[in-house]
Amino acid sequence: MRIAIINTLYAPNQIGGAEKSVQALAENFVLTGNKVIVICLGKEASSYLLNDVIVEVLKIENDYWPFELENKKAYQKFSWHLKDASNTKYNNTISELLSRFNPSILFTNNLTGFSTKVWSIAHKLNIKIVHTLRDYYLQCPSTTKFKNNLNCDKTCLNCKLLSIPKKTDANKVDYVIGISKFILKDHINNGYFKNIPNKVIYNGFDITNNRISETKDTLVFGFIGQINRSKGIELLLESFSKIKKNQTWKLLIAGTIEQEYLNFLKTINNSNQIEFLGYTKSDLFFNQIDVLIVPSLWNEPFGRVVFESIMNKKPVIASNKGGLSELLSNNKKYLFNPVEKELTKLLKKIIVDSTFLNNFLFDESFIEEFKIEKTAHQYLAVFEEVLINK
Repeated sequence: MRIAIINTLYAPNQIGGAEKSVQALAENFVLTGNKVIVICLGKEASSYLLNDVIVEVLKIENDYWPFELENKKAYQKFSWHLKDASNTKYNNTISELLSRFNPSILFTNNLTGFSTKVWSIAHKLNIKIVHTLRDYYLQCPSTTKFKNNLNCDKTCLNCKLLSIPKKTDANKVDYVIGISKFILKDHINNGYFKNIPNKVIYNGFDITNNRISETKDTLVFGFIGQINRSKGIELLLESFSKIKKNQTWKLLIAGTIEQEYLNFLKTINNSNQIEFLGYTKSDLFFNQIDVLIVPSLWNEPFGRVVFESIMNKKPVIASNKGGLSELLSNNKKYLFNPVEKELTKLLKKIIVDSTFLNNFLFDESFIEEFKIEKTAHQYLAVFEEVLINK
């Protein structure tokens, strides 16, 4: 099978879990005998081969590269999103790439920067389309449905207007996949992909039997990922400010952060028991901690870091937002409502009761369900089903 993949970013240019998941799928598709091309965006155009996956990087066609830490003014962001809602500047290039590669399937993922016009291109070329929902881009230009420190229960006017072409284009998709029950249901309930076949396929992982926890005198909590309010970092620091300083605990925070925001966070909690590590590779990070905290305020579509922690045999406590609760379906007592009072109470319980974390269930049969080989097989089965119904 010849598979064309579109995702906003691709290795080595990665920001979050979506890029890891797409790369893992692309490389597994190749290992099972398929030919794969990935079309992604960059500051400059380039082409390269990575682990036998053909990668075509297109230069961003908008006012600025949106993945910098630098803040933009509101009018600049709105202008960017307005152009992104129906961006036709890639039409000729993508049409040429698809015509030359002649894929059996176009497999789309995150579309920020491309716009849903890629579906119109494939539709005109009579290429079947399978789309995976990894964020809320189709409903919200910021991709999070999180504004003014709250999850959006209703669609604001700007999002409604910017989503009109996206909802129309969604009818061109032949099959839609959610990386959690939550994100799939959320889109269907909001009028997307009506009467289009769908299913949930959780993200896949390269699972190895490793990591035996070492006994430490100090209990080390950890947070890793994008450091911003929606990820619950302020809530986390506020909660730890209620924990006695003389207790034997430590908090490691891994992730890139602007100096200005770091200074602000230290006004919330500047304890010497909290350390900001900056960017840290996940395997090194998990070797340093005893328990992972995922205090997200927004409705996480999946929460890849939760499963990475489980793979590394490290217990997880997480907010009950979005798809996170699905990953802890057999460890529900480690879920919490993301409010300071509840998280503080749970942290105190863990610190005082050394046996509490011992009850975290590392169910091997559950873990096996997330093997990348199994996930890739599920995707290929969907591709075959779509092609049979051509």
